[in-house]
Amino acid sequence: MKQIYLIISILFFCACGFAQNQNISGGLVFEGEPFLVVNPTNSNHLIAAWMGFTGGPGLSIKTKVSFNGGLSWSTMQALPHHSATFKSADPSLAFDNLGNVYACYIDYRESPDSGGVYVLKSTDGGLTWGSDSKAIDAYDDGLKKPIDRPWMSINPINNHIYITSKPPQWVSAPNRPYFIASLDAGLSWQAIRYLDTTGYLTGSLIPQPMAANTCNTSGEFLAVYPTYVPTQNVLPGFLLAKSMNDGASFNYKNVYFSTATGNDSLAKLGYRIIANPANPNHIVFVFLSKQHGDLDVIMIESLNGGNSWSSPLRVNDDAISNGKMQDLIWADFDMDGDLAIAWRDRRNAIGTGYSTDSDIWGAIRWKDSTHFEPNFKIADTLALYNATYLTQNGNDFMCIDLIKDTLNSIWGDVRNGVLNIYFSRKALRDGTTSIQLLSSEKWEELMLYPNPAHDKIYFTGPAIKSISIFSSEGKLLDKIEPIDVSFSILKYPKGLLYLEIETEEGIISKSIYKH
Repeated sequence: MKQIYLIISILFFCACGFAQNQNISGGLVFEGEPFLVVNPTNSNHLIAAWMGFTGGPGLSIKTKVSFNGGLSWSTMQALPHHSATFKSADPSLAFDNLGNVYACYIDYRESPDSGGVYVLKSTDGGLTWGSDSKAIDAYDDGLKKPIDRPWMSINPINNHIYITSKPPQWVSAPNRPYFIASLDAGLSWQAIRYLDTTGYLTGSLIPQPMAANTCNTSGEFLAVYPTYVPTQNVLPGFLLAKSMNDGASFNYKNVYFSTATGNDSLAKLGYRIIANPANPNHIVFVFLSKQHGDLDVIMIESLNGGNSWSSPLRVNDDAISNGKMQDLIWADFDMDGDLAIAWRDRRNAIGTGYSTDSDIWGAIRWKDSTHFEPNFKIADTLALYNATYLTQNGNDFMCIDLIKDTLNSIWGDVRNGVLNIYFSRKALRDGTTSIQLLSSEKWEELMLYPNPAHDKIYFTGPAIKSISIFSSEGKLLDKIEPIDVSFSILKYPKGLLYLEIETEEGIISKSIYKH
């Protein structure tokens, strides 16, 4: 849940042609906490969500869709506020096994408190969204406000939806993690319940007990949450909760306990649990730890469903105990068991600690290997430290989606002095990275009309060098150059058409509907 008071606009990028990471907004922009999902049955179908300002009273969740691996994108849309006075944050996305996609996010108002966690369903791949469904109400646990960090996962067997959450940062401890489920595609929700239980409690010493969750291919729900209860274990650590009956009951396992997990007042200390699609008993947990003196990316794994865990493995391969802390981690398996991990890295910065420059790095471990390949850069530019943006909430997470040996990454950084969203699409076998400008709302002075249209589209705004026309499936239909003030669409199929418009100022993505 965010309290940010910057009035600003947007830029956003995606991988397609051969180029470097780009951001050309040149203005005051804040866009934070991005989430990316790739359709498991179509690696060219991507949906991005993030939070930012849309000209209203507060933050909204923005989304864009690509059906051709980022070559062209739908126009940006803001997910609806349940009330005009609400503000949105913390998006997550997930596909079910029928091809529907769901968006989960906070929509909330402070003073007086109201709203909660809402879920929307899209049946057309994220182009449009149905009515919101309230999964969690702000008063479902009295004054604890159980609506922060609502991570969502979907059971691949029966499409049941699961959400974990916690109270926001201003609610004093003791706090507990929460679980809720929907068995009917989000139409209704079971009663919210605590994820922890006697003998496996979070305890009263952890103010923000975030639960990270996933589902394995056997339909088992898995969640890891923090704990520190000396009567349970003299060390702080993490516990695993598992359920095969939609949360009616849980089995619990110890995951990792150490005094070295540490803390930093500014570091983004997220963690991630993932299950191998090729082996439902193979679980990976990624977190940050100071066991080597500064915050490193640490991975442990279980090959027996969480009954026992490996020794911790340091994933970042810069010099040990060099004072170069890492944070902002994410991880993902692809369908055949390759494992990718990404994070915000400071090895190339001058100085130590959080308040230094950073870029985005990653690591890959192939399914037939026991070790990670050498770390690689995802971002091409070192982002200078900016206290105005990086000491506030809003860049707490990045997101990756690994599919068919291609790493899709999305993150926020401040390389131009403000927090923007960047996207990278990297072929991990040959190392090529491809990036293309997704869109720029800065150039909304380019207008097209009428829309919908039947025969001709007219333009006003900057001079157009060329227009590429794509079908709703992402197929290139035509490229027209040069363009005057209009062009005919009579020969193109009815329905949604995407336009990639090249001007003297850059590339702009638009969509039109031919009836």
